[in-house]
Amino acid sequence: MGLVVSEKKTFKSLCCAVTLATCLGSASASDLDPDNWSTLRVCADPNSMPLSNIKKEGFENKIAELLANDLGWKLDYKWFPQRLAFFRNTIRAKDPSSESGFACDIAIGASPDPEGALGTRTYYTSTWVMVIPDTPVFEGIRSSNDLLNMDRSKLEGRKFGIFQGTPGADWVVKNGFAGQMMPFVRMQSDPNEYPGLIIEKNLAKGQIDFAIAWGPIAAYSASQVTDRKIRLIPLIGDKEMRTDYSIAMAVRYREPKWKKMVEGFISKRQPDINEIISKYGVPLVMADGSVIIGKEKFSR
Repeated sequence: MGLVVSEKKTFKSLCCAVTLATCLGSASASDLDPDNWSTLRVCADPNSMPLSNIKKEGFENKIAELLANDLGWKLDYKWFPQRLAFFRNTIRAKDPSSESGFACDIAIGASPDPEGALGTRTYYTSTWVMVIPDTPVFEGIRSSNDLLNMDRSKLEGRKFGIFQGTPGADWVVKNGFAGQMMPFVRMQSDPNEYPGLIIEKNLAKGQIDFAIAWGPIAAYSASQVTDRKIRLIPLIGDKEMRTDYSIAMAVRYREPKWKKMVEGFISKRQPDINEIISKYGVPLVMADGSVIIGKEKFSR
């Protein structure tokens, strides 16, 4: 008899535990339902123009404002340098005080398959570019291929500024300029440093003659240089070298409703997003493979 009573108590306790877990699980699911949110919490870099900065001057900041306005929500940010472990410290970081329970709920710029988050559909494609002197020596040069076809004596002793582990580094090495390469670290430990300084500082001061950088950053940083005439041309790699990359937004895993809402925004507002991006001079890859840089179209 005692055994039966014990079994009944155990079964009752188990039922209570299951019921409690179900309730807690439901509450958690409810918290992650964006219909219950009133604030768009964006994960962003505080010092990465033209993408974003703490003054909210970047094109990703403007896109976030557009999204918040469409949703009718307030806009808030979780600032963190977009280096290694960015998503772990932002979109996956717990914050009991927020409506979702996390520090932020979306990154406006990410790869389609980001590590530690889930990418949405893409909304623009850019490419790596080369920033060259705008001088008579390089008149008529409209791509990196044109540069390779120049008299090599005109390139002797000229320094190529590149980021380690990028298409720029691959291009320099494959085309015989390894001895003229000046490498820079892509992910600086100092949050006050940012990739555009390779152009705004090193190229502007003549420490390097060419800079190879990601299109959006190169275009913006080149526009900040006033002491030297420079311009952008597409970097063209071989079949083994990828230079074009599409950009998406990022959300957490297992939040299909939120992802669907974000992708709906991208579809609906694509023309407005394009207009925002174009104001920052971002090099854009067209469907035919050509590249638009500023008001110029470059065939590849």
